[in-house]
Amino acid sequence: MIGVLNRVPGAKCEVGTCFVDAAYTEEVTVIPGDPSLRHERHRMDVALCQCHGDQFRRGGLIGTLTAYGDRIAERAL
Repeated sequence: MIGVLNRVPGAKCEVGTCFVDAAYTEEVTVIPGDPSLRHERHRMDVALCQCHGDQFRRGGLIGTLTAYGDRIAERAL
């Protein structure tokens, strides 16, 4: 867990439609939202609010949609 990096001031959580201020970024593996790329996996940093950051640390956010239309497949190691 690290603070919010590479985001504009006042960045919001990037989980689904959450509009709470982001507190952390976490690296996760995602399944792209583009149907033609569904077989691929990408690693990306996702900004998380305090609530989603806690959920990520407890059990992960697997299956959760990001603001980019991707699904979180697993935690990146």
